[in-house]
Amino acid sequence: MKYGILVCVVALTMAGVAKADMLSHQPEPTKTLSQALHDNAVASHHRGHSEQGLQFDEQNLRRLGVSEATARDGLWAVVHRPRSQCAQYIRQLTADAKGASEAFVQSDQRLVVYLENSGICERQSVR
Repeated sequence: MKYGILVCVVALTMAGVAKADMLSHQPEPTKTLSQALHDNAVASHHRGHSEQGLQFDEQNLRRLGVSEATARDGLWAVVHRPRSQCAQYIRQLTADAKGASEAFVQSDQRLVVYLENSGICERQSVR
């Protein structure tokens, strides 16, 4: 009986040492969590914007009532200035348009009017 317990303790100890040894060979992270999340977000923005996807988003924005110039400038901001206020609003509008919920589409009309009248999506304003 004592021999069985001793064997179990030795086996568990060896498993713990093996796990610790595996973890010690992994590289140490050099970035903070916020930097890693930001880098991941930037990479996903560049990966996620194909020409077809941008055309589809532009069509959805036009369907919501956004002018052609504002839609193009807004999608440019989403790709090149993802942290800008314009990019945040455009992402909200495209997500709501893709969801096709009539309640979201109606509530977004105030945002469309704001985008058109404020000029925050004009390229000289976004830069």
